[in-house]
This record gives sequence, C-alpha cells and structure tokens, in this order.
Amino acid sequence: MSGHRPPAPHSRSPSVYRAVHDPDGSAALSTTVIHALADCMGVDVTDCRFSLYDAVDPDALDALFRPRHDGRQRTGGRLSFVVDDHYVTVTSEGEILIEPPETDRYAPR
Repeated sequence: MSGHRPPAPHSRSPSVYRAVHDPDGSAALSTTVIHALADCMGVDVTDCRFSLYDAVDPDALDALFRPRHDGRQRTGGRLSFVVDDHYVTVTSEGEILIEPPETDRYAPR
C-alpha cells in the first residue's frame, strides 16, 4: 500500500487518497481497502468508525478481482462504492482511490 499522491485527473474532489494493493502479498484486497480508508480518515485501523461490509461484501470484493481459475489476471475491471461518505474506487490493477467528503468529520478540531 502506498501513501497519499496528487489528485487523479478524473477526480470529483480536490484531494484523492491513492493506495495500491499488492496481489502477491499476504493481505486480501478488502484488507488493503480497509487500511487505506483508515489512513485516509486519519484513524487507527483497529479503532475504525466505519464498516466496509455496510457498503460491499469484503469476500465478494476479494473474489471479484482474484485471478481467473487459469491464473490469468483480470483486467479492465473497476468497482466504486461509498464508505462513510468517502467515494472509493478499486481497479483490477490494484489501484485504490478514495475521495474524502468535502469536510472531514474526523479531523481534529
């Protein structure tokens, strides 16, 4: 997983958090998404105030982008969903884009 990068050109908001899932690593895609969301929100992943399951079935997300039965990678796929007002897009290439809401309710006041 990587840290914050400049906004994507197709972004709906001024700042987009980017992370990359390593398909050869030990973490499932859904776990990488949860960690990326926690990083983007500035919260500890063990103390998350959101549930990925409320937006998408984590097992289905993992299966959707898992390599085909013959071992070939899936290409050209993209899935978008909203978690706690954050617009999340996951691609078959392992890219995770998170667009936070205009106001960050988790920011220190």
